[in-house]
Amino acid sequence: MSPSSLSELSIEALLHRVREGEQGAWEELLRRSQDDLDGGAARRIGRSPPGGIRPSDVTQEAALAAFQRFASFRGTTEGEWRVWLEQVLHSRWVDMLRRAGTQKRDDGGALPLDAPEAQGVPAPQRSPSQVSFHQEEWRRLLTYFYELPDAQSEALSLYHLHGSTVEGITERLGRSKDAVDSLLRRGLRTLRARMQGTAEGESDESPQAVLTRNQVDAALSVYFRRREEGKPLELDTFVAEFPDCADELRGLLHWLEKLRSLQPPSSS
Repeated sequence: MSPSSLSELSIEALLHRVREGEQGAWEELLRRSQDDLDGGAARRIGRSPPGGIRPSDVTQEAALAAFQRFASFRGTTEGEWRVWLEQVLHSRWVDMLRRAGTQKRDDGGALPLDAPEAQGVPAPQRSPSQVSFHQEEWRRLLTYFYELPDAQSEALSLYHLHGSTVEGITERLGRSKDAVDSLLRRGLRTLRARMQGTAEGESDESPQAVLTRNQVDAALSVYFRRREEGKPLELDTFVAEFPDCADELRGLLHWLEKLRSLQPPSSS
């Protein structure tokens, strides 16, 4: 269904489409809920932001948490959705306040960065700026993911977010296994290029670059197969098996793991 058609659906219909994994349904549901998130964040922060927390920080964290926790939402009506979303936002707000309070207490006994005693003291937790950086990275990852070409986005979503197998995707999309493998690889490369701020066409087409790309494609096919077989997959160990294309392979798998970290928890 096209974005314009989705915009005509009710919240109840959108909730059903999100559960069915329909392309674009989550983005439309989140767009319709933006005013609720922004308003809830603004009411809590008021005119004196605690710990430098901005309304946009609360909104982004709540949107990400709603995406990750959606499988736990059992409601079917617009009212139930708004109440649940408000609860998610409040939960994230409380967590952010707790982090800000901890940071403030920690800062009270902070050492100068050039003090000898500070050189060997590890940071107990990420700073608010670090948290904000990671939240912004997650937001960008979701944005670029949903801006992928439809076939690539759908294949990646089914495989990495909904746990479908390559065989299951071939049946759903009516494509061959090789075609689905290609969609997964190209989608991953496009996502990485956009996260790094480069255009997909800015690739080295030298014989060595083509060879490396082919080696990475073969390694990714092995990765997908092992994952479907339920075999243990640790990034560094797997990459070490392919020394001739290790750097390129590691870069792609990094964003694959980032994408998989956004998977909503199972409702079982």
